[in-house]
Amino acid sequence: MTGLNEEDLKKNVKDKDTWLRFLYLVVFGVAFYLSILLTFAVSVFQFLAKLFNGSAFPGLSDFGINLAAYQAQVTRYLTFASDDKPFPFAPFPDEKKTSC
Repeated sequence: MTGLNEEDLKKNVKDKDTWLRFLYLVVFGVAFYLSILLTFAVSVFQFLAKLFNGSAFPGLSDFGINLAAYQAQVTRYLTFASDDKPFPFAPFPDEKKTSC
Protein backbone atom coordinates (compact mmCIF):
# COMPACT_ATOMS: atom_id res chain seq x y z
CA MET A 1 0.00 0.00 0.00
CA THR A 2 1.44 3.31 -1.01
CA GLY A 3 1.44 6.30 1.28
CA LEU A 4 -1.34 8.76 0.57
CA ASN A 5 -0.91 12.44 0.95
CA GLU A 6 -3.65 14.62 2.37
CA GLU A 7 -4.88 15.71 -1.05
CA ASP A 8 -5.29 12.11 -2.22
CA LEU A 9 -7.11 11.23 0.98
CA LYS A 10 -9.57 14.12 0.53
CA LYS A 11 -10.16 13.04 -3.07
CA ASN A 12 -10.83 9.44 -2.00
CA VAL A 13 -13.20 10.49 0.79
CA LYS A 14 -15.20 12.70 -1.58
CA ASP A 15 -15.43 10.02 -4.29
CA LYS A 16 -19.15 9.35 -4.85
CA ASP A 17 -18.45 5.92 -6.37
CA THR A 18 -16.78 4.82 -3.13
CA TRP A 19 -19.80 5.88 -1.07
CA LEU A 20 -22.16 4.23 -3.54
CA ARG A 21 -20.13 1.03 -3.15
CA PHE A 22 -20.54 1.38 0.63
CA LEU A 23 -24.32 1.64 0.19
CA TYR A 24 -24.27 -1.52 -1.94
CA LEU A 25 -22.14 -3.24 0.71
CA VAL A 26 -24.78 -2.53 3.34
CA VAL A 27 -27.63 -3.69 1.08
CA PHE A 28 -25.84 -6.87 0.01
CA GLY A 29 -24.71 -7.52 3.57
CA VAL A 30 -28.37 -7.54 4.64
CA ALA A 31 -29.26 -9.70 1.61
CA PHE A 32 -26.51 -12.15 2.57
CA TYR A 33 -27.78 -12.35 6.14
CA LEU A 34 -31.32 -13.01 4.90
CA SER A 35 -30.03 -15.65 2.50
CA ILE A 36 -28.43 -17.47 5.42
CA LEU A 37 -31.79 -17.48 7.23
CA LEU A 38 -33.40 -18.78 4.04
CA THR A 39 -30.74 -21.48 3.78
CA PHE A 40 -31.54 -22.60 7.32
CA ALA A 41 -35.29 -22.61 6.61
CA VAL A 42 -34.79 -24.67 3.45
CA SER A 43 -32.55 -27.13 5.27
CA VAL A 44 -35.10 -27.61 8.08
CA PHE A 45 -37.86 -28.07 5.51
CA GLN A 46 -35.73 -30.60 3.61
CA PHE A 47 -35.01 -32.45 6.84
CA LEU A 48 -38.71 -32.66 7.62
CA ALA A 49 -39.45 -33.84 4.07
CA LYS A 50 -36.81 -36.56 4.45
CA LEU A 51 -38.16 -37.49 7.86
CA PHE A 52 -41.79 -37.80 6.81
CA ASN A 53 -41.55 -38.67 3.08
CA GLY A 54 -38.30 -40.59 2.99
CA SER A 55 -36.62 -38.17 0.57
CA ALA A 56 -35.88 -34.50 0.16
CA PHE A 57 -37.51 -32.42 -2.56
CA PRO A 58 -35.27 -32.28 -5.67
CA GLY A 59 -36.55 -28.83 -6.71
CA LEU A 60 -35.66 -27.44 -3.32
CA SER A 61 -32.23 -29.06 -3.54
CA ASP A 62 -31.72 -27.28 -6.88
CA PHE A 63 -32.77 -24.02 -5.26
CA GLY A 64 -30.20 -24.66 -2.52
CA ILE A 65 -27.48 -25.06 -5.13
CA ASN A 66 -28.49 -21.75 -6.74
CA LEU A 67 -28.73 -20.04 -3.35
CA ALA A 68 -25.20 -21.17 -2.52
CA ALA A 69 -23.98 -19.76 -5.85
CA TYR A 70 -25.73 -16.46 -5.04
CA GLN A 71 -24.08 -16.37 -1.61
CA ALA A 72 -20.71 -16.92 -3.30
CA GLN A 73 -21.39 -14.01 -5.68
CA VAL A 74 -22.36 -11.74 -2.78
CA THR A 75 -19.26 -12.76 -0.84
CA ARG A 76 -17.03 -11.94 -3.81
CA TYR A 77 -18.70 -8.53 -4.15
CA LEU A 78 -18.54 -7.74 -0.42
CA THR A 79 -14.84 -8.61 -0.22
CA PHE A 80 -13.95 -6.60 -3.34
CA ALA A 81 -12.93 -9.78 -5.17
CA SER A 82 -15.44 -8.77 -7.85
CA ASP A 83 -17.07 -5.56 -9.03
CA ASP A 84 -20.00 -7.46 -10.53
CA LYS A 85 -23.14 -6.79 -8.53
CA PRO A 86 -25.18 -9.93 -7.83
CA PHE A 87 -28.96 -10.34 -8.11
CA PRO A 88 -31.06 -8.18 -8.53
CA PHE A 89 -28.52 -6.38 -10.72
CA ALA A 90 -27.72 -9.63 -12.51
CA PRO A 91 -29.81 -12.76 -13.10
CA PHE A 92 -30.22 -15.08 -10.13
CA PRO A 93 -27.75 -17.96 -10.50
CA ASP A 94 -29.01 -21.04 -12.29
CA GLU A 95 -26.42 -23.72 -11.76
CA LYS A 96 -28.36 -26.26 -13.82
CA LYS A 97 -27.65 -24.17 -16.91
CA THR A 98 -23.92 -24.02 -16.16
CA SER A 99 -23.43 -27.66 -15.13
CA CYS A 100 -23.11 -30.62 -17.46
